[in-house]
Amino acid sequence: MADRLTRRTTRLLREPVVDLPRATCDYFSVLDGRTLHVHALLPTSAVAVEQATLLFIQNSKVVVCPASAETIGDRISVTARAAFGTGPDEISLGKGIWSVVVAVPEATGERRFALQTTEPADHDGPTVQNPPHPVSGWRFEPGCGTQGLAHLTVKAAKARAEVLRLATGPTEARISGRLVGVGSLQDPMIVFTPRGDGADVMVPIAPVNGQFEFTVPVAELAVGPPGAEVIWEAWVRTSPTRMVRLGRFLHDLRDPRTVLRVSRTTVTIEDRRFVGYRPYYTKAGNLAVACLHFTGAST
Repeated sequence: MADRLTRRTTRLLREPVVDLPRATCDYFSVLDGRTLHVHALLPTSAVAVEQATLLFIQNSKVVVCPASAETIGDRISVTARAAFGTGPDEISLGKGIWSVVVAVPEATGERRFALQTTEPADHDGPTVQNPPHPVSGWRFEPGCGTQGLAHLTVKAAKARAEVLRLATGPTEARISGRLVGVGSLQDPMIVFTPRGDGADVMVPIAPVNGQFEFTVPVAELAVGPPGAEVIWEAWVRTSPTRMVRLGRFLHDLRDPRTVLRVSRTTVTIEDRRFVGYRPYYTKAGNLAVACLHFTGAST
C-alpha cells in the first residue's frame, strides 16, 4: 500500500513538473487555512516581464491564478496570492496533490518554472500550522516532494457540525450551528450522550441550507442527585447509522479550551428549581455540556 502510494505521488509530481527549469521559492505558505502566498525568484528573460501566472497542475488539469512580476537586477521577482473557495475571485481545487508552477511570457509564448522550496518547519505556539478553511472546512497543505518541488495537498472537509452561537437566557439555552462536510441527511437529531452510564437525550432538528438551531433540554440533562454535575457529549445524528461531533473545529487554535471559554450560567426550569449550565470545548474542539440541578430555599 505504501509503495503504491509513493509511486502514485511520484507520478503526479513528475509530469510535467520535474523536467521544468527551477525557480527559487523563498515563501510558500497558506495563511488562515484559505490563502496561499507565494514569492519566487526567476532568471531574467529577453522580454520585459510585468505579469506572471501561478499554475496548479494535477494530471491534465490546470488551474490558473494571476501573479505579479518585476525585474530586480538579474532576477524576476514573482508574487502570487491565491484565495481558495468557490467565489468569483477564488480558486477552486479538487482533492489530491497539485503541483505548483510559475509561468512568465516570452517572445514565443510562455516559460514555466517548477518551484524549488523546502518543507515548512514545525513550530510551537498557540496556533496550528495548517488549519482548515474557516468556511468550507477543506484543508490546503503546502509541501514539497523528494526533489524539493512545491506542491499543494487538498483534502475535503471532515464531516462535523460547527457551533455558530451559544446563547443562554434566564429560562433557556440555545445552540445554533451548521453542518460541514455532510452529504445527505435522514431524520437528523441532536444527541446528548452522558459520560458513564445513562440514556441518551435526543432533540430533533430541521437544518435549512445546512444550518440549524435548537433549545438545549437542560431539565432532562440535570439528572442525578442535587449538586452532582453530569457531563454530556454533544453529537449530531445525520442518519440512523451515523453521528458526527458538534463543536468548534474551523479555527487555528492548538487548544481551544484556553481561548473559547464559556461561563457557567443558571437556568430556571421550575419554581425554586435551577440548573447550573456549563457548555465547554475539549482540546479536540468537541462541545460538552455540564449540568447540575439544585433548589432554592422555600419562602
